[in-house]
Amino acid sequence: MSTMSKVFVVLNLVLSLFLVGTNASILSKNDEYKQKYEKSESDRATEKTAADKKLNDVNGEKAQVDQANRGLQNQKSDLDSQLQAQKSISEQVRNDNNQLRNSVDAINAAVKALQGELADVQTRNKALMDSNESLKKETADAKKAQMDAEEDRARIEGDLKRASDDVADKERQLGEVTKDRDNKAATLEALVKLGVDVPALVGNNVALIEGKVSAVGPNSTFVVLSVGQNEGVKVGFAFHVYRGSDYIGRVVVDNVLPDSATARVTFKNSKGLEFQAMDNATTRL
Repeated sequence: MSTMSKVFVVLNLVLSLFLVGTNASILSKNDEYKQKYEKSESDRATEKTAADKKLNDVNGEKAQVDQANRGLQNQKSDLDSQLQAQKSISEQVRNDNNQLRNSVDAINAAVKALQGELADVQTRNKALMDSNESLKKETADAKKAQMDAEEDRARIEGDLKRASDDVADKERQLGEVTKDRDNKAATLEALVKLGVDVPALVGNNVALIEGKVSAVGPNSTFVVLSVGQNEGVKVGFAFHVYRGSDYIGRVVVDNVLPDSATARVTFKNSKGLEFQAMDNATTRL
């Protein structure tokens, strides 16, 4: 074998060894890449499973939040309905209170008118009775005068009977009106006890002033208050008097001094509770 042939043989052997080594290296790298790929696929599958679970958890939480939101929307609707109902009730109470105050004012006016008429009837009745007594005395003077007096007496007695009937009728009317007034006053007192701010409903713009009853006048016709000009009290201001949870009545200021005021009683409770010193007084209940 020539030298050149030997060289070619050696080169072929070297090239064959190089190719075998390269192929082995390539196969080794392929196995390594395959393992890395399989591990990567396994990791991605694990991550996908975790992501799917997290997505399911988020969807569950979202469903709970949506359900809670629907519940809150339903509660809001219920609260809005209740608010509208309360507004309607408040408006009805305001209207009823206005009607009640108008009725009380009308009844008070009617009572005053009936009291005036009753006083006039009583005055006429007394005059007729005096006249009747005078005629009785004159009948003893003479027969003719007696006959005339008897006629006059019969006429006067007729007038007296009619006047008495008129008085009885007026007293009956006065009793009915007084009873109606007491019922309205009791209703007003009940509203106050229920916590209804009656002055606010009818538009009371007087500032809040609180004090005490210092003294009470004869027959509870007026009271002396412990507040005056220094606290902003003015003539015409109305004060509500109460003792604990009991409503005593209402007074209106007639005279104001720097540190006190006198007020006449314009309304008394239906329980018979009298005004007393140290009772509470306020311009607003």
